[in-house]
Amino acid sequence: MQVRPLAAGFWMLAAAGAAALAIWLTTAWLLDVADDAPPGTDRAKIRVDAVRTGLAAGGGAGAAVGLMLAFRRQRHAELATALEQLDAAERRITELYNAAAEQLASDKAPVRLTALYTLERLANDNVRHQQTIVNIICAYLRMPYTPPPANRPDPEEEHRERARRNAARYRAARELRHTPTEPQTQSPDPHEEHQVRLTAQRLLSTHLQPTAEHHWADISLDLTGATLTNFTLSNCTLHHADFSNATFSGVSTFDGATFSEDAEFDGATFSEDTWFVRATFSGVARFDQVTFSGFAAFDEVTFSGVAVFGQVTFSRDAAFAQVTFSRDAWFVRPTFSGDALFAQAAFSGVAWFGEATFSGSARFGEVTFSGAAKFGEATFSGVVELGEAAFSSEGVDLEAAMVTDTGLGHQVPDGWRIGPTEGTQGRFVRC
Repeated sequence: MQVRPLAAGFWMLAAAGAAALAIWLTTAWLLDVADDAPPGTDRAKIRVDAVRTGLAAGGGAGAAVGLMLAFRRQRHAELATALEQLDAAERRITELYNAAAEQLASDKAPVRLTALYTLERLANDNVRHQQTIVNIICAYLRMPYTPPPANRPDPEEEHRERARRNAARYRAARELRHTPTEPQTQSPDPHEEHQVRLTAQRLLSTHLQPTAEHHWADISLDLTGATLTNFTLSNCTLHHADFSNATFSGVSTFDGATFSEDAEFDGATFSEDTWFVRATFSGVARFDQVTFSGFAAFDEVTFSGVAVFGQVTFSRDAAFAQVTFSRDAWFVRPTFSGDALFAQAAFSGVAWFGEATFSGSARFGEVTFSGAAKFGEATFSGVVELGEAAFSSEGVDLEAAMVTDTGLGHQVPDGWRIGPTEGTQGRFVRC
């Protein structure tokens, strides 16, 4: 960027004017002093010296202004160079973005992998673009995807299948040369696509850890509806995370993860074991209508915001031992098909288990309820352990709650008993 001609002319005139003014003022002052000298040769000499001194002072002022202008021109040149470098860097980043976007649409797995590693390098070198790059990776993972069968075919069958695909490609290419039609895209190989998606997941789990060499800080994830395989965010830090309606295939691990804002898992499906041990949810944690097909471990989790588990299904055991619920915990109409373990958990707000179904044991040993504890209309098919729980002055509400087998060793809280109804069933009633 260069100094505009009008601005340069203005500063040159200003410099000349400043120098002339300095000469005039200095000379006038010195001549005024010289007038006080005795008349004769001395006065003339003094006046000549005054003029010389004034000219020297004016020259010095002009030199100072010239230095100022030179400094200004140098500063403008430095700014112009910096802006040109910034523009070049931004253009380079944009070019790499565009290239990566095109590569991600390729039907060749190595090309898609190259795109992911290009995006990783861009994020490592450009902090301002990290969230945008994460958004691109998440968008890729949100694309429709069907995982390949667990067992790969034998090598001979795989070779024959590859040969059939190549032959079909060759026939399609010949037809395209003779028949004008829309270009056809080849479907990615499911096993190769599986590896590409695992790489995308690994990039997220690696760089979202605070101890990573290149940590991507203050990142939000939008993986709504994504299909994720053996997904892990262990010890990662996240801003906001949205996994609504996502499908988690394989083991899912969130041990030690920190969610600084809301975390949404509404409608998600976990096909195997899920681990949230020692995770921290600072905002609202939503697990409405989630299905946990495997073991669900929430031991030692801290819920600083509201925890919502409405109509959640735990197909196997669910562990919430030593969990801290700092605000309300809403387990509205949940289904616990296995054992529900809440030993030594702490509920600071309302603990709502209304209309819950406990098919296995419901163990609340040494649990602290600082707020209201609501178990109204809950159904307990296994052992109920509420006798050692500590309740607030609001007590516990077990109205219309029932057990299917009164012969089990139930531990009932003070002020309640189980009255028999039909067969082996019983209902909680106040003493």
